[in-house]
Amino acid sequence: MSKTAIIDIDNTLWQFCDVLYEKIKKVNKQFPTPDQWTRWDLWEGYCSKQDFFMAIDTIHQNQDNEKYQPYPEAKGFLSTLKEHDYHITIASHRSPHYVKATEKWLEQNGLVYDVLHLSHNKTTLFNMFTDVVVDDHPGVLEKANRDRGNGNWFVVPLEQGILKWVQAMQ
Repeated sequence: MSKTAIIDIDNTLWQFCDVLYEKIKKVNKQFPTPDQWTRWDLWEGYCSKQDFFMAIDTIHQNQDNEKYQPYPEAKGFLSTLKEHDYHITIASHRSPHYVKATEKWLEQNGLVYDVLHLSHNKTTLFNMFTDVVVDDHPGVLEKANRDRGNGNWFVVPLEQGILKWVQAMQ
């Protein structure tokens, strides 16, 4: 029987925050560096919400840019999940308008998956049959914990390390 894994993209499969910082500091050179980002409304006091989300959308629209490389462990992590009979849903908090650029990025980097889900609420995917959620957003992980249902559940934030998962599964 196949197991289910829901995997985030930004700051989980690649270092999104550094690219976002480069874009957003063009709006305001005083914008704090990613190591100082502790709130999800981090744009407040530095730029408009519109400028902030425009920077994010520009990155997502151009996700297939060759300079946007996944973490070195990402390909092995996803391949290992697949080898262990996981059904992999790549789920990202982004507009469905960017599906082609996202699919191209996944393909050109050899990142295996079964389903690509782009929406502004990926938590709708969570249910009692979800075995693994890998995400960097605390709110997403809290929702995953609340929805775990059958106890057959693992929540792995980025801080615990994708590489540890790959090593544990081999």
